Amino acid sequence: MHFLANKKVVIISMIMTLIMAYIVMVIFDPMVDGKDGLSVIALQLAFEKSKGIQIVSSWDIEAFNKGIVLDYLYALSYMIFFASLVAWLENKKQMISSFFPYIALLAGVFDWIENSLELWFLHDVEAFPSTLFFIHSIFSILKWLALPLIAWRIIMLYRLKDVNA
Repeated sequence: MHFLANKKVVIISMIMTLIMAYIVMVIFDPMVDGKDGLSVIALQLAFEKSKGIQIVSSWDIEAFNKGIVLDYLYALSYMIFFASLVAWLENKKQMISSFFPYIALLAGVFDWIENSLELWFLHDVEAFPSTLFFIHSIFSILKWLALPLIAWRIIMLYRLKDVNA
């Protein structure tokens, strides 16, 4: 993780994360559901296939299929940003590298798995196995649990005094 502990990587990945967050949350998600985009998150946390079918019944599936690459890029940007920020702060505070950068990377991987299962689900909602839909929501929960853990670590690292201060 030492290669991520670089201020330039932190800054560039932060800029990319902010840009991708805007594109995904303000443009892409509302384009998919035709509303405020919140049904995209509702699908992630639906757990039941029938609920998922109900959620996507009003979606623009073609827009989702064409634009999902944006969500993959968003996950890539935030996983690099959070992993690099934690690694950089740990390095700056002269701490032993922790497992937290790996948690940030895992959050992005969970997001990729969730996105891939959503693509598969939307290909044929009726044929998609209910068990896989449930597993899809588990990956979403794991992602949503990992992100506050990373935020907690970042806050704790910022609160520590610099060794060289």
